[in-house]
Amino acid sequence: MVEAASETKVKVDLLISPIGELATPYVESGPARGADMQNIRQVHDAAIAVKDGKIVHCGKRDDVLSKIQADEATVIDASGKLVTPGLVDPHTHLVFGGNRHQEFAMRCQGKTYKEIADQGGGIVASMRGTRGASVSDLIELGHERLKRLIEHGTTSCEVKTGYGLDKTSELNMLEAIFELDKMQPVELTPTFMPAHAVPPGTQREAYVREVIEDMLPAAAKLAEKKGFPVNEIYVDVFCDDGYFTLEDTRQIFEKAKALGMKLKVHADEFASLGATALACESGADSADHLLAITPADIDRLSKSDCAAVLLPGTSFFLNLKDHAPARTMVESGVIVAIGSDFNPGSCHIFSLPFIMGLASLKLKLTAQEALTAATMNAAYAIGRGASIGQLRTNYQADIAVWNVSTVAEIPYNMGWNSVAQVVKKGAPIL
Repeated sequence: MVEAASETKVKVDLLISPIGELATPYVESGPARGADMQNIRQVHDAAIAVKDGKIVHCGKRDDVLSKIQADEATVIDASGKLVTPGLVDPHTHLVFGGNRHQEFAMRCQGKTYKEIADQGGGIVASMRGTRGASVSDLIELGHERLKRLIEHGTTSCEVKTGYGLDKTSELNMLEAIFELDKMQPVELTPTFMPAHAVPPGTQREAYVREVIEDMLPAAAKLAEKKGFPVNEIYVDVFCDDGYFTLEDTRQIFEKAKALGMKLKVHADEFASLGATALACESGADSADHLLAITPADIDRLSKSDCAAVLLPGTSFFLNLKDHAPARTMVESGVIVAIGSDFNPGSCHIFSLPFIMGLASLKLKLTAQEALTAATMNAAYAIGRGASIGQLRTNYQADIAVWNVSTVAEIPYNMGWNSVAQVVKKGAPIL
């Protein structure tokens, strides 16, 4: 009788061991819907082994150690600590010039979003600051903000243009996003969003034509020039009262798809104009905000692959009474993700752990659902669900180590940043 050869041990370059508790969303085929959002794989006394930026073994410590050779590996001791996937932010506006602290003071005195915009504030105020910034200025500002995101556990995020509102400034923002993606560790998903507001002194119809006929093709050419795949760029539209109509959005979507770009939409934030239904029909990866979503549109989302990206920081920062109906969406089987909506005016919050706390308080998500929404489902909302957002074999080693012992302590400690270490593609970055 010939004895079977023993399994060859994998030589790894990073080992996280021991781990107090490993916690990861886990479904055989994502994204997570309904009750599956509660499905967190929890492993005590665990380990994660990484080679060439990917997880090769993950689970009980003794089992992982029996399969690897770690003599030359970097070792992270996570004794007594929680380890989760790195956080994924599917909705940010972090490249901009200037700030809008005056509006925060106005809002604290009872002014509404519309009243502030009518007095020259809002998106148009950020337009002025952004148009005055060079590409290098925008890169420098964005780089500093991304450092703060890393400190709070974010390892991947989406970044929108939308504060330039003319061709030159919007392309400058997009170029800054491309350059930032190359120069620092957080992986960026670019979204081109000149249809964020109509610039002052411009007719909406004429501006929409400019976006379709000039800006979108120019963005595609810039991507090619910078070596960024056009089919990995999103186009987003703010479809709401006072911004862009449903027909505007439809026309912009058609041009974006013709250029090979992917779709997102700011939908149903203040009024329901039909943007969520259009997102489902058009194959958009997400519809975002959704405070004013209708029951019919929740049903449409539940039957689609379009994620609902909910932004509880925005309704909190705007001091709104109502929030997106997250519990109804979860129970209906919608793909629910959460993001920061980090921006200069309506949500100057970049911390996803804080957003997870708000998701628990305001959206009534459990801690487990909030983790799924900020990792696995957020990854699907930016087209990355097959490679990030979970701790499992062959997934990218994007990992957050926390100074707490269990998932429920993340939202509980929403006023304290409990992130201890961050790993991106198998390399410690914090």
